[in-house]
Amino acid sequence: MKRLCLLLISVVAGCDRGFQDIDKRVDAVMSTASGNMDAIHPSPTIFSTNRSDSVLTNPNPATLNPSAEELGFTPATPLDEEEISKSLDRAAEDLAAASEMISLEESLVWADTNAREMQFAQYDYLSSTLDLLKELHVWGPRFFNTISSNVTATSTSGLYDTSLAVVNDFSITQKLENGGSLSAGALTNIARDIHSTTVDNSSSSSVHLLLDIPLLQGSGAVARESLIQAKRDLVYAARSYERFRRTFYRSIVGDYLSLVVQKQSLQNAQRGVDSLRQLAERQAALYESGRTRLYDSADAENQALAAVARLSQSWERYRLALDRFKIRIGWPVNNVIQVQPTTLGVVPPEVVVSEVVQGALKLRLDLQNEKDRVVDTQRSVENTFNALLPELRLTARATADSEQNSPAKFSGEDIDYLAGLSLSLPLDRESDRISVRQEQITLERAKRTYRESRDNVAVSVRSALRNIEVYQFTFELQERNVKIAQLGLDSINADPDRVSVLDQTRAISDLQSAQDARDSAKRDLELSILDYLLQAGRLRINNGGNLLLPTLTNESTYNL
Repeated sequence: MKRLCLLLISVVAGCDRGFQDIDKRVDAVMSTASGNMDAIHPSPTIFSTNRSDSVLTNPNPATLNPSAEELGFTPATPLDEEEISKSLDRAAEDLAAASEMISLEESLVWADTNAREMQFAQYDYLSSTLDLLKELHVWGPRFFNTISSNVTATSTSGLYDTSLAVVNDFSITQKLENGGSLSAGALTNIARDIHSTTVDNSSSSSVHLLLDIPLLQGSGAVARESLIQAKRDLVYAARSYERFRRTFYRSIVGDYLSLVVQKQSLQNAQRGVDSLRQLAERQAALYESGRTRLYDSADAENQALAAVARLSQSWERYRLALDRFKIRIGWPVNNVIQVQPTTLGVVPPEVVVSEVVQGALKLRLDLQNEKDRVVDTQRSVENTFNALLPELRLTARATADSEQNSPAKFSGEDIDYLAGLSLSLPLDRESDRISVRQEQITLERAKRTYRESRDNVAVSVRSALRNIEVYQFTFELQERNVKIAQLGLDSINADPDRVSVLDQTRAISDLQSAQDARDSAKRDLELSILDYLLQAGRLRINNGGNLLLPTLTNESTYNL
């Protein structure tokens, strides 16, 4: 039993070393694939090989489903409008006191390691790498050994003749680059009588060398199709992973800046609430002094309460957006965070549209993948043409037997040789010809799809550049609107008695709306520049998931 335990431990340890070796090879292959395109690669995940878990084999998993009586229900206390109003006034301070400030750069670094989307993209890359390693293993020398034993008991008049036969079959195979295979093997037979009236023990061995080569069909590059495709698929996976990192960066930045805009909107709304409260207090004082109507005082108070209600809803949307952002970047959900106002440090580019479009058609990694997949389809057409050729195979075999009862001793004199050719004439190739036509149709479809993708890339780049101009104009317009709204409110505050309550509340609301629109326009402008870099294939992300800015050539433009 002790020896058996030691054997099992050594087997398990060997398996673990084998998995670690695979992880090292995966890292080396991905490093080469990503390094060839000046990009980074994820570290291979070390998976646990522990398979002894009783939970996995439990046929009756427990279900938790308490009754309504067990759950219970406690009614909430009546709402206190004044307490809710005070709570909203303290919301920003309470959040700042109980939360952790997280910057955009910290968010991107964290997301680059912990975001589930990023991990799924890494899994896809790792899977393609493992597919290549599996294919490379198939094309390397492969060793096989099978040991079989049989005990035979033959009855003769109630007596049994018992014998033991052991067969060991060892072989090595190697696939050849241009088709076919070369294999060598050794077959050993050992027979022993355990209980018999006559002793008949024997043993023998034979070794063989077999060569099988296709000369027409299946010969040449078509024989390496699986290896060629696996290597190309790894390149596609490396490009897809890098493309995902760029699109993921754009998406995370968009989410973060949207949170910044929401936070600024809350601040704008809070200032609007404060202004409406001052208006309500002033109208109440004027009513008590008999200088205004009750309607004006009640309307001003109602407008202030409505603003408080809207602010409460805005706070809830902001908290929900924060929680969703934490989930997306993989941040602990129970940790309270807040975002800080930030800027990307990018400015609108000055470019030649035609040059940028031509560059995008060359630089876009997803478009490069699609272009190379057209080549894959062309190669598939050539492979189907190869299937129309006659099947001509060359077979050669050499066999040598050992001396009787000396399985390890070979004289080298008695070696049998066999060589032959087999020819299969293509009398019925209708199905193969149909397959050729189908592949040709697939090729034409791939070409048209690729041309459409090129057109879409050109359109997206031009659209991104136009969006930059639109958002530049929008941002400047919204800044003017803020100034105009502020002037309007200042003129009202200078002489409020000559302006109705409705006009005063409208001026406060207009200023708040103008400030929100300006903040949104600023975000949209920066994101439009990122969209241009992404669509043009010029967005670059460093190892920490942050933006690598292009070279600054002057104070107002980037050399993009």
